[in-house]
Amino acid sequence: MNQGTLWYQFCRGIYRLYFRLYHRGRILHGERLPMEGGVILAGNHVSFLDPPLFGGSCRREAFYMARDTLFRNPVANWVLRSWNCVPIKREGGDIAAMRTALRLLSEGKAVLMFPEGTRSKDGKLQEARAGIGMIVARSRATIVPIRIFGADKAMPRGTSIPRPVKMAIAFGEPFQYPFPANMDELRGEPLKAVYLDIGRQIMQRIAALEPN
Repeated sequence: MNQGTLWYQFCRGIYRLYFRLYHRGRILHGERLPMEGGVILAGNHVSFLDPPLFGGSCRREAFYMARDTLFRNPVANWVLRSWNCVPIKREGGDIAAMRTALRLLSEGKAVLMFPEGTRSKDGKLQEARAGIGMIVARSRATIVPIRIFGADKAMPRGTSIPRPVKMAIAFGEPFQYPFPANMDELRGEPLKAVYLDIGRQIMQRIAALEPN
């Protein structure tokens, strides 16, 4: 185990301890996450607490796609990268980040992604953007829906100190999208329609998760 992994394991333990003690947090069905192979962890996004708590709840090391503006500070850049964070541009798509995600998945890594693209303003689930569908289609990776409950109340927009609100994280059953037989031949609008349908199916599975 290299030093980077040791550091990651240490931080994951801290996040898990914080989650359980400060938020009386519960991890539901964590065993559903496959321990091997490329996996897309598709989660809802309501707070800055989501990435570290999702990562802390996983039984295996995960990689994260994070907004590039968070990496501007040199210290933050080092910390985020040591936590397996990969910078992405929120607007316009980032081909380099997408290639990185596809490479990580091809190497058998677990990659955390937020299909909605940005934090929800009211805690409610939003529609998925096409980007998640494109990555799923190109990687053909297994998808594990995950949902965090209570993070929007523990650290809502505009706050910097988390409140001791009770929280839970639920893992859904792994699944693979049923691609059409002519998938490799699709172009233009038909291809985009598949990307959007992938996102819709992911969000439906996230919506079906319960905090118990």
